[in-house]
Amino acid sequence: MQEKTLTYEQLINLFQEDRKQFQEIKEAQAKTDAQLAETNRYIKELGIQIGGVHSSFGKFTEELFMSSLELMMKSNFGIQSFDSNPSRKLDSDSIEIDAMGIINGSVNKVYIAEIKSNYSKKALKQLNKILDKFNSFYPELSDKKKFGIIAVPFLKDEQIKEISNAGFYPAVFKNDMLVLQTSKNFKAKAF
Repeated sequence: MQEKTLTYEQLINLFQEDRKQFQEIKEAQAKTDAQLAETNRYIKELGIQIGGVHSSFGKFTEELFMSSLELMMKSNFGIQSFDSNPSRKLDSDSIEIDAMGIINGSVNKVYIAEIKSNYSKKALKQLNKILDKFNSFYPELSDKKKFGIIAVPFLKDEQIKEISNAGFYPAVFKNDMLVLQTSKNFKAKAF
């Protein structure tokens, strides 16, 4: 095999070609980095927008539920007072409740509703947390039995069972009204 000898000019041309290709690669990388940064900015902005839509939809669901929830609590439990979105702060902690119905006198009960635009197990944890710390924030109601309600536009049978097994009342919309979806042998958990 015969080796090819390069002239000085050919060698300089090869170096210049390599330098030119390296510069093109650098420019392409810079363009890709800029496009990636723009894509990341767009994804972040989209996430903020989606979060805002989700939050707005949640607020819309709560507002849609309130009058129906109050009627349902009055007809099923006989509540005497209803409060939507009560909240309290205690030191550095706070409690936010979607809706609360109270019965005084010999019945002495409080029904606390957690409203969701769609159901997830997070709702169970959230309602348990609210009920666990409720007496600290509402000492004037500490002598009453507390019960939880999870209200959602639609629930699957297994979700109704999961909520019921946790001791909470599942409530869904039927014929434009919020109704309880409990079985005959359902036993609500009192807190």
